[in-house]
Amino acid sequence: MIHYILQGHELQNDVQTIIQVFYPNLHYNRSEEIAPLGLSVVSCMEKGVASAMLYRDGKKVSGWSMEYQADEASQKEEKRLVKRTIYQVLKEETGLRPQWGLLTGVRPAKIISGLLAEGKSEEQCLDYLIKDYLVMEHKAKLALIVAKAEQKLLGGNKPNDISLYIGIPFCPTRCLYCSFTAYPLAQYKDRVDEYLDAMFLELEFLASYAKDFELKNIYIGGGTPTSLSEQQLERLLNKVAVLFDTKNIEYTVEAGRPDTITREKLRLMKEYGVNRISINPQTMNEETLNRIGRRHSVEDIRRVFHEARELGHDNINMDLILGLPGEEPQDVEHTMQEILALAPDNITVHTLAVKRASRLKEEIDQHTLATAEALEKMLATTAEYAEKMGMEPYYMYRQKNMVGNFENIGYCHPGKEGAYNVQIMEEKQTILAAGAGATTKTVDPDTDKIERVFNVKSVEDYITRIDEMIERKKKGLPKGGL
Repeated sequence: MIHYILQGHELQNDVQTIIQVFYPNLHYNRSEEIAPLGLSVVSCMEKGVASAMLYRDGKKVSGWSMEYQADEASQKEEKRLVKRTIYQVLKEETGLRPQWGLLTGVRPAKIISGLLAEGKSEEQCLDYLIKDYLVMEHKAKLALIVAKAEQKLLGGNKPNDISLYIGIPFCPTRCLYCSFTAYPLAQYKDRVDEYLDAMFLELEFLASYAKDFELKNIYIGGGTPTSLSEQQLERLLNKVAVLFDTKNIEYTVEAGRPDTITREKLRLMKEYGVNRISINPQTMNEETLNRIGRRHSVEDIRRVFHEARELGHDNINMDLILGLPGEEPQDVEHTMQEILALAPDNITVHTLAVKRASRLKEEIDQHTLATAEALEKMLATTAEYAEKMGMEPYYMYRQKNMVGNFENIGYCHPGKEGAYNVQIMEEKQTILAAGAGATTKTVDPDTDKIERVFNVKSVEDYITRIDEMIERKKKGLPKGGL
């Protein structure tokens, strides 16, 4: 456990997140006194001095401070100073040099986009990240590349544009690392049709509301949407086709796990206008698939991918996770060789994040996770192979408790960008959402103000309270949901 004490400020979240960069996946306890055992971090802002002190077993081992103009410092600057001082003492203690420096937020590219919008030059943007936030140069340049790619997509946004998310919260089994709202299909198979019936009511309301807008993207995610039976999947796709105009939009289905995909499901998706699918191996190493709870083989991944190509799917994404338990850089090299041979249209490279609600978090002591140095090599390998495949980075985001404090990044061939991914990450477009655990997010194009309307997570509650979910949207959506 890491203890921390605040003096002269209440920036608890900023203190804890920067500590987590150096000491991930531990317990963090705000305290009033220095702990007699273990590490304690004291963060202080008083009389124009920001400081951090580190104590081990009750004794001070290091400290670092910076002067600042207390009457001129904005809250943003105060947060930076708090992180900067803690960063210094923990960098000295651990010997770690986090590649993203002080940045702990989800969207590094969004910072660059904001600076560019203010009229800053590319050099000034890089200088800001490198000098003020101690981001390593190659990561700052990556953020700039992604920001420019995102701006090409976001530049076409119109005030009336919206997207639609449809959540299917069922999976055949729960993967070791997963914390999403997902329910085992074996337990809920008798309620799937009830769930679809309820969700269709919500979709009918959203279709009526969306008539005043221009629908640009539909994304069916989960869970694993292809865990639906062929008949259930067709019910869903047909309902979407009846309610929404799916022509000339990006229409994505997370085909996800190969053990849920059949040739008929691939054919149905093509028939109903789905023009982007995601087949997600996570790794192409058999032992790792077994370790993380996947009930399919590497050969299954190859088979499904080739079937999709045979049926005309010409925009296929593949998700990968770096740092899975037991994997080394050479395992990632093997995965990328296999991916290169398949030649997908885009790949999304995730760095393992140990989520609080995952089995991995519960069993963390039973697994060996990659070091920051190993993950750096893995990321370099994926970037190298993406370049070999003619892909460029186009979106990026980060999460708490990422092993090595790195990033998730999407690569694609030019013209094969996942527009929905960018819209949801950069929060520049209203996204209507249906299903258990789904969150509708409205964006005011004039002020960038964001409002959220939440659905309950429980499948049972969603089914029995569907009228309430619709009523929430009537009250929470602009124009009263009319």
